[in-house]
Amino acid sequence: MTEEFLHYIWQHHLFNQTVYTPEGSEPIEIISPGIRNMDEGPDFYNTRIKIGDTLWVGNCEIHVVASDWYRHGHHTNPLFDNVILHVVYKNDQPAINSKGVVIPSIELPVDNGLYQRYEKYRSIQTDVRCKDFIAMVDPVYIAALLSKGIAERLIDRAHAIHQILEANHYDWEHCAMIWLGKAFGFKVNEAPFEMLMRSLPLAVLQRSAHNLQTLEALLLGQAGLLHENFHEDYPQLLYREYVFLRKKYNLTPMEGHLWKKMRIRPANFPAVRIAQLAAFLHKNPAFFQKLLDIHTGDQIFSLFDVTASSYWDNHYQPDQPARLYPKKLSQSAVLLLAINTLVPLLFAYGHEKDRDDYKGQAIRILEDIGPEQNSIIDKWRNFGILARNASESQALLQIYNKHCLLQRCLQCEVFNQMMTKKLYAF
Repeated sequence: MTEEFLHYIWQHHLFNQTVYTPEGSEPIEIISPGIRNMDEGPDFYNTRIKIGDTLWVGNCEIHVVASDWYRHGHHTNPLFDNVILHVVYKNDQPAINSKGVVIPSIELPVDNGLYQRYEKYRSIQTDVRCKDFIAMVDPVYIAALLSKGIAERLIDRAHAIHQILEANHYDWEHCAMIWLGKAFGFKVNEAPFEMLMRSLPLAVLQRSAHNLQTLEALLLGQAGLLHENFHEDYPQLLYREYVFLRKKYNLTPMEGHLWKKMRIRPANFPAVRIAQLAAFLHKNPAFFQKLLDIHTGDQIFSLFDVTASSYWDNHYQPDQPARLYPKKLSQSAVLLLAINTLVPLLFAYGHEKDRDDYKGQAIRILEDIGPEQNSIIDKWRNFGILARNASESQALLQIYNKHCLLQRCLQCEVFNQMMTKKLYAF
């Protein structure tokens, strides 16, 4: 028996609503199991039970054996003093809180057939255990799963954005610059891009944004990608301009070796992405304010309708000519930047300001954008689950990465339907 399975049984009411104390002397009516607590403290809060004629509201703690209460140190932790019910599989010892009060306890009745089905399910060795059965689940529960997945993903992003916001004195425009820069790294160079944007004061970026050449010099120089030994005129010009800017603003450039260049496509070379970022900031120097007024996918895509300056038409790196190919942001790159950068920023703003209108606006924009195409979305398609828009594809990515790969099946409503409705073929 596992504690996780007991949580599942408790949360989904898979037992008689009235249970008894181990002595069998007093019935306990479970009115509500409460809400699962994923943070420090008891397992469920706002639990409602009735003992005799008395209604109790408080927290609930669950263990396989009651003596785990002491092994986990709950008897000395004041956080557990408002536990009104100790739910266990085997009651081998009374639970006493830090105030010396004995906590009512029950042995949770477990359906052995249900547990055996769970054990068989858990033995499946694959990344998505429900892949052969999920298409049989009622679409209502699939829709609920997707809704939960996108909310969870956007809240995760909001928390990450909050850390940047807090470090920048709650300046949304500067936070947005850093978040955007990080996204331009496209995973391979995400960390150095973030370092680059963090190293530049917002005022310096905004003063330089009116002139694309100045902005390129600032970004490429600060990235450590300019030096005095270039042969071509344009990179020499950028280097000289950066030397001036560095002295004027007392800047310290990054180490150029931090950028990854090996085994990546030329379109993802750091200098090209930095030049494209410069073009974006030149076109949208205060883009966060623009973002707040965006309501459709097309409006977001129009922000990213940028091409790096003409020097980069036949260069992927400074001083190294290549075939002619204008460095316009590709549709796939724009899709990723819109979905992973601007929409989460809009949602995070609503989350931070407690504005449901902005949060809803962010989700509606995702629903207005087509789904991503990648190997994970292909997996779900093969299982019979199709993403109709970016909101659903983002939800499926969240479910796969944060639930399926971590085997958090017991927290999934689809799993609950499969177990209780016996939608499987063992």
